Amino acid sequence: MVHKVTKKVKDFIEEQGLIEKGDTLVVGVSGGADSMMLLHFLYTHQLYYDISLKIAHVHHGIREEAELDAKLVEEVCKEWGLAYFRKNCDVKATAKKQGLSEEEAGRKERYSFFISLLNPNDKIVTAHHMNDQAETLIMRFFRGTDLKGLGGILPKTPEMIRPLLCLERSEIEDYCQKQKVPFREDATNLLPIYTRNKIRLECIPYIQDTINPNIVRTLGEHSQLYRESETFLKEYTLERFKETVQIVDQALVFDLGLFSQEASYIQKRLVYLGIEKLVGSSKDITLKHIQSSIALTQQQTGKKVHLPYGIVVSRQYNRLMLTKKEGKKEHVSLNQALQLGVNQVEAFQIRITLTKVKKETIEQKNEKMYTKYIDYGKIKDSLQIRTRQPQDYIVTAGGTKKIKKLFIDDKVPNEKRDYTPLITQGQEVIWVVGGRLNTDYYITEATQEVLEIKLQMDES
Repeated sequence: MVHKVTKKVKDFIEEQGLIEKGDTLVVGVSGGADSMMLLHFLYTHQLYYDISLKIAHVHHGIREEAELDAKLVEEVCKEWGLAYFRKNCDVKATAKKQGLSEEEAGRKERYSFFISLLNPNDKIVTAHHMNDQAETLIMRFFRGTDLKGLGGILPKTPEMIRPLLCLERSEIEDYCQKQKVPFREDATNLLPIYTRNKIRLECIPYIQDTINPNIVRTLGEHSQLYRESETFLKEYTLERFKETVQIVDQALVFDLGLFSQEASYIQKRLVYLGIEKLVGSSKDITLKHIQSSIALTQQQTGKKVHLPYGIVVSRQYNRLMLTKKEGKKEHVSLNQALQLGVNQVEAFQIRITLTKVKKETIEQKNEKMYTKYIDYGKIKDSLQIRTRQPQDYIVTAGGTKKIKKLFIDDKVPNEKRDYTPLITQGQEVIWVVGGRLNTDYYITEATQEVLEIKLQMDES
């Protein structure tokens, strides 16, 4: 049994890419069976993985027996020659001060301590197992979650690994018994005083007795399927985001022609992703917020909804715009020369790519909102990307028009006019980015060379 458990953990570590040769691991050890089994496994595999260990223990100051837990961990570390780090904290005081539950406060204290011990490239290791995963999934499901939430506890994040997620609690206890690994039992784990405890002590046993005796493993295996689905959808959404959305004047602009072609679920993910890119988080964004935003696509131009973080979502003709409400900005004065090839435009967080292409090939290309083709022979001077100037003009089907008049006629919002990127040659505007193209630069039978102008968001 011990050999089987050890092999299972080693296989899981390899499959998930959890440990690399030469890693330094900060191991969270409470003194319970889970973390002591983890400690024993890593200690006995130091040479196998060529790893260094730092053992971290947090004394929460709640239970009278907590000092005995700390002493056990310290004594084992001393016997095995492992570096031991301890932190004493008052979880009750932290919970009261920060308005958290004791469970949340304890977790916050633990992880802040673990992080404080990290050097660059170090990893935190915790002893979460398959039963923890099952409890988490049940709790999230009944509270309401998305596909990402159903992925449960992740085996790996940039700074943390959880190599025991492949084991059930019974396997861990059997390992400790067979290997004579000492551990202490936290009596509060046997009391239904926390939501998680109630799920562990009442909900899961009921499901095991009446529905599925293997519910813990079933949920653990399905969480992997959900994570794989989430990974695929995340990558797909990012691809569609790059096609559908552009950054213009620090606003996210959704092309509604493309956006409306996406499945409803992908539309929701696109808006979530847009919010995350705009403000760095979607934590307080609810499904209702997303639905209200998407509903604007069916309403008249000018309609808005206000979301947390100061986000304003508005319908502007054939676009859905996400902006962050800020104070009045000073006029942006941009004038950057463009060369053939890729041009980074930091002021707008975009890239403009200029490419000479053959005229006969452009019929096979799809001209999009942010990709245009012009007559290269009409370009006499270098092109610039900039914001508007008083004498700017553009040639339209109806004749020459000042840019100021064009913006009025095309109903460009006042607050956007000073920040709309223009591709120009002198005072002549060739392309209002995302809008009108100068008719003098259209491709005709007389055109010999074609210039492709492509705008993309800066991925950095």
